[in-house]
Amino acid sequence: MSETHKEAARLRGEARTAGVEAKVREAMVTIRKEMAANNGIYPENGGAVSMNEVARRAKISETTLFAPKQKELGRHVKAWVESLKKTEVVGRKNVQRSAFERAEDWRHKYLALQDVHIATELDLQDAEVQLQDAQKALAELKFKYDALLEQMRAGAASKVTPFPKGNR
Repeated sequence: MSETHKEAARLRGEARTAGVEAKVREAMVTIRKEMAANNGIYPENGGAVSMNEVARRAKISETTLFAPKQKELGRHVKAWVESLKKTEVVGRKNVQRSAFERAEDWRHKYLALQDVHIATELDLQDAEVQLQDAQKALAELKFKYDALLEQMRAGAASKVTPFPKGNR
């Protein structure tokens, strides 16, 4: 094999290696975005994130990350997966437990909201009864006011005398 063929093969290999690295990094970014969009839970593969899952998402062979030429990339992916496991909810069992915990949280919120709604309904009914009582009392007072006003107008002409104007 001539030197030019060796050089061309080396360049093709480097390009392939760079392409694999770009695909893997893009898959890692995509996984991170999907987790952010789903409250920190990876929505695919039952919530499990692994090196094999990264390889699958990058559309490369699962053994590529373990190949001698990709050893450094494999270490980087492994470190990334380990850091995810420490900071996020990953793994099938953890995701199931987390989903159960979130469902329980929502259940408690629903029950608390239901209790508040019932209390509010009772307060509303009480306020409506008080409003009706106040309206009845107002109607009675208006009736008494009108009756007193009539009595005052009927008898006021004979009993009230004006004060004289002018100097005395």
